[in-house]
Amino acid sequence: MSLFQRLWPSSLAGRLLLTIAFALLAGQLVNAALLVRAQREQALDRIAAEASVRLIAATDRLQQGRPLRERFGSRIERAPGFRLRRTDLTPDNPVQPDMRPAPGLVSRLAAILPSYGVPSTRIDAALMPAPPRARRVDRLAAEIGGRNDRPISKLALIAIQRPDGQWLSVRVPVPEASVRILATIIGQTVILYLVMLVPLVWLTRRIARSMGTLREGVAHFERTQEARSIEPTGPSDLADLTRSFNAMSARIAAMLNEKDVMLGAIGHDLKTPLAALRVRVESVPDDRQRERMVASIDDITRTLDDILTLARIGRTGEEREPVNLGALVEMIADEYRDLGQDVALADTPRIVVPLQLTWIRRALRNLIGNGVRYGARARVSIAQIPGRVSITIDDDGPGIPDDQIERMFEPFTRLEASRNMATGGTGLGLTLARAILHQHGGALWLENRRGASGVVEGLRATMTLPMG
Repeated sequence: MSLFQRLWPSSLAGRLLLTIAFALLAGQLVNAALLVRAQREQALDRIAAEASVRLIAATDRLQQGRPLRERFGSRIERAPGFRLRRTDLTPDNPVQPDMRPAPGLVSRLAAILPSYGVPSTRIDAALMPAPPRARRVDRLAAEIGGRNDRPISKLALIAIQRPDGQWLSVRVPVPEASVRILATIIGQTVILYLVMLVPLVWLTRRIARSMGTLREGVAHFERTQEARSIEPTGPSDLADLTRSFNAMSARIAAMLNEKDVMLGAIGHDLKTPLAALRVRVESVPDDRQRERMVASIDDITRTLDDILTLARIGRTGEEREPVNLGALVEMIADEYRDLGQDVALADTPRIVVPLQLTWIRRALRNLIGNGVRYGARARVSIAQIPGRVSITIDDDGPGIPDDQIERMFEPFTRLEASRNMATGGTGLGLTLARAILHQHGGALWLENRRGASGVVEGLRATMTLPMG
């Protein structure tokens, strides 16, 4: 199991809250990315605007024959950042290959400069580290204050090639990214979580409480098949669902009760004439004919018993009781050994499991009986696995075709086509066994045992039961 699967909540409320929390976080991350991008675009616009003004002014001075630099001889020259805003005229391109290109500045300047009459044959722009400033400048920055009191770490170098081949360049300080955006995003996120998640926690807990009540009612109905009215609570949709379940479970319980009454009447109405018929059959003088008739009546009686048993599974009202599973299997094995059958039980520790004894005994007899009938002998073993107990019954029979194994659990399905009880039974044994195990929260499956060469050596029936 992956880490994500272990951390992912199993409840609906937990998954809903975690999904909304992730969605809010993703939205805030996208918002933060957009704000940072907008801040970068604004910084580029500000740099391009300052560079354009200075390049236009420098071009005007050059066209008028004035010096490119003018000394003001005042405190302005000593202002922080003033010395970084250099304007130079050089024969070579000052933008070096090791500098980081700034194509955004190039595109902006290419759109601005021609409209103000600044001739250029080429425009280059790059970012470069700013030289450190002296301590006296730091002191002056503290005196002057304002936006220039922050250290400048990067400069934007913009150079245009004039028609005479010389390069006119300016340096513009790059504004530092404001940390207030991060603080704003964090504050927005906290407020969103408080405004949205707190009411959602209350709502999901209320819904989860109502759904838990409904889940317990469904589990009780599944376990006992007895209708128990559930008080509708929660949102209207969930309350309507609860009312629908109450009505449905009441109808199903009434149908099951009617079915039990009907099956009881059918069993009584059929078994009584069968018993009378058997008494009369005893007076038939022909021994062979009498035995066949008695066997046929017994077949009908057993089939009827199996049908009634299958229909009553889960409706007997029998309580589960602690059962020593090893002792129970040993007792059933002794019954078959007393009849001369080859049934062996491997050594097993004492394993106590809460069971409906009558039903589990029936399932074990069906499976062991199949092993004896079709595989000449049955070898039974019991093993305890985490949270469950496993019972394995192996025989030495011909097995079952792999594509027919699952079909064998359908009622009245037999590989042997005749209806001879000595060879095929009623076709309800496996159906009954699986239904009994499902009623206990267990499982039953069949598989062919194969040897090293791949040849089928017999059939294995495995049944599992929960320990609690």
